[in-house]
Amino acid sequence: MLKYINKKKYIIFTILLCSAAASFAADAVRIKDLVTICGIRENQLTGIGLVVGLSGKGDSDKFGFTRKMLHNFTENYGFSLSEDDLKSKNVAVVTVNAKVSGFLRVGDSANVTLSSIGDAKSLEGGILLQTALKGADGKIYAAASGRLIAGKKGSGAETTGTIPSGALIEQDIVSDFITDGKLSLSLKQPDFTTANAIKTAITDMNGNVTAQSVDAGLIEITLDEESRKDPISFLSQLELLTITPDFSATVIIDKKSGMIVSGGNIVIQECSVSVGSLSVNVGKKNDSSFKIRATTVDELVAMLNQTKISTDEIVALIEAIYQIGALNAKLIVQ
Repeated sequence: MLKYINKKKYIIFTILLCSAAASFAADAVRIKDLVTICGIRENQLTGIGLVVGLSGKGDSDKFGFTRKMLHNFTENYGFSLSEDDLKSKNVAVVTVNAKVSGFLRVGDSANVTLSSIGDAKSLEGGILLQTALKGADGKIYAAASGRLIAGKKGSGAETTGTIPSGALIEQDIVSDFITDGKLSLSLKQPDFTTANAIKTAITDMNGNVTAQSVDAGLIEITLDEESRKDPISFLSQLELLTITPDFSATVIIDKKSGMIVSGGNIVIQECSVSVGSLSVNVGKKNDSSFKIRATTVDELVAMLNQTKISTDEIVALIEAIYQIGALNAKLIVQ
């Protein structure tokens, strides 16, 4: 359910999502969408390189690091020049970064991003000279080069740029996700009930493997001999398994935008709350105060949206209900 009303007209933007007892709870979700496989992750590669061809918009003579880089570059090609001989403003020193997946082989490519280190005015039209990219272990895994695409003028991004497929992988980057015949699953949203459901689904699929819920966010699987020989087939079957995940009831309030995100069936217990000139009874008999027959957050907000109560008063009301312990959910106020 989605409702939008202008804040100036005492209306609130409300999104109703599923919670532990929400109406969507019967929907099954693939395990693939609920977990990540430990050991399989992106890797960051970094290097420092030179961008040339900047038509006088490169680093100034005051930035000595550029001259040192140019000196080392020319020396590698057999030219003996002093740093004082290298005063071109067509060159800029940049950091070069690439974020690569956990399964890349020699010859594969990756996108790179560049950022000026010195005082260059723009990287537009520049070409990156071959730059070695290292991993966190200090080893070289890729080399980057090519014509870059600079950021938009006037946006303050002219000294940054990208090179699509600008890095070539020089050493295999392969994630090791099986150790001693075991693999682990990490839940994207840790929850004991969901973890137990995943464990049960795995053992029901293959009774020869052992699955154990270590905690709310981690499941360890010990593979049998057949699954060790063909772990990809096992993981493919595992990822396609479906379960009904469980979520903690939560209400999120963004005071600045007036947005409320809540589970569709979060119960409010019987209570009376007064906020400023507003007095509200929830689940009580009629009296002189405003009567609300709602028993859930979404019903309460829907009814208040029909009144001329302001967004700030609605937010204050929900906070008050939470403070007296009548809101059966976790409240996050941003």
